[in-house]
Amino acid sequence: MVEKCPKCENQVLDNKFSCPGCGYVKRDQHGETSHPGDTGITTKETPVSLQIQGVVALISLIVGLAWFYFTGEEYEERGELNVIALVMFIGGLVWYLITRFRIWGAAD
Repeated sequence: MVEKCPKCENQVLDNKFSCPGCGYVKRDQHGETSHPGDTGITTKETPVSLQIQGVVALISLIVGLAWFYFTGEEYEERGELNVIALVMFIGGLVWYLITRFRIWGAAD
């Protein structure tokens, strides 16, 4: 049996869970999703600027951590702390967490 998807209006075969075109998930009688993997947050619905910020924050976090780890002995011998690497790591972590909360907030 062929029916229309309520979201994208494409014709789809009768499917118990979702539309293959747009990913619309049908709800059961109690208002819960029938598909167990539906979180409500998709890449399509996330603004590109937030996606880019998340990637840049992760890169900053990883580079800062790697820099701090690989140059740790050198700085320890001099009795110093690699502040730039530490700021990159902590700043990247905080930035990433804030970006994730902004993405979750945008989904509501």
